[in-house]
Amino acid sequence: MAVTVVVVSGPIGAGKTTLAQGLARRFGALHLHSEDFLREHGGDGSRRTRQELTASLDRETAGRWLVDGVLAALHGHALDAPSRTGRVPRLIIVDAASSDAQLDGLRGSPGLRVVHVHLEAPEPEQALRDAEPDSFEAAWAHPAERAVYALAALAELVVDTARTSPEAVLVRVASRLGLYGRPGERLVDLVVPGAHDSLDMRPLTVQLAPHYALLLRPGGPDPRPSREEWEDAFARGHRVLVVSAGPSASGCIQTAGIAPGRVRRVVLACRSEGGAFDWVGLREAASLNTPTDLALTLAGELAATNWAARRFDQLTDTARHHLEELERVANAPVSFLAPSPEARHFIERRPW
Repeated sequence: MAVTVVVVSGPIGAGKTTLAQGLARRFGALHLHSEDFLREHGGDGSRRTRQELTASLDRETAGRWLVDGVLAALHGHALDAPSRTGRVPRLIIVDAASSDAQLDGLRGSPGLRVVHVHLEAPEPEQALRDAEPDSFEAAWAHPAERAVYALAALAELVVDTARTSPEAVLVRVASRLGLYGRPGERLVDLVVPGAHDSLDMRPLTVQLAPHYALLLRPGGPDPRPSREEWEDAFARGHRVLVVSAGPSASGCIQTAGIAPGRVRRVVLACRSEGGAFDWVGLREAASLNTPTDLALTLAGELAATNWAARRFDQLTDTARHHLEELERVANAPVSFLAPSPEARHFIERRPW
């Protein structure tokens, strides 16, 4: 898999480092400073010295000095990864490129997916933001600095940071990179209780939990994930199981802070003794939640005659006919069946 390199360009004070720090903090990007690479070539002096050294290195290496520094840093991080993160970073941000030669060097390197983001801001705004105000005028007038403005024409994304807040800049760049995950990917399954409030859903939850990266019980003692935590989970393709305490799927996802478009399945859990079953309650629950599956626990006479069943084809004719009618009323298949309230395991009709 290619490493994504976000290379930022822009004039002094445009917000390049602010963006880089935001990507590092929010998405775990490896933040690389071009100034660190310049120091390896003796660039420890003033800003003017760094500008002169940058121009000299571009002439001598055709801009390769920047990509060489990036690759060396990536290699060093990979060697050290087992003792730190256990993995090589897939997102790197280079702060910053200042010439088309440097960009060409990065784009021409195999294994790197380069996305160029250019930030711009008017001169008065730059002067206000500059960390070295005493040298701003001289640095701004240097040919190397003036050349940076032309890089906007080469960028995949150009953002005016005078009109865009740092938070909005981060959102725009992260969206351009696809860091929030695919919006239409349905990764959330819900388990919702039916007409019986006292129904114990723990056996079903325990059985389903290994299929998911995250398990959430809204209203429980654990804090609700933040918006950023949800976005991170969905960006990584993590499946989520949400177990509702109440009878409403829509109320559950609202409490959990999950968009309806993320929901893949709604499992309606109910219990039936057979003849005394609450058909009206089932229809109301189905109308409210539009389940994709039913999880049924047999009780009473049905449990007494089917407690030994381990497959659906081992159910009695009476039980099978009852399940078929349940499915017609709920307009959803019985995908999970506990043959008795004491059963510790649900029979699965199909792989989950």
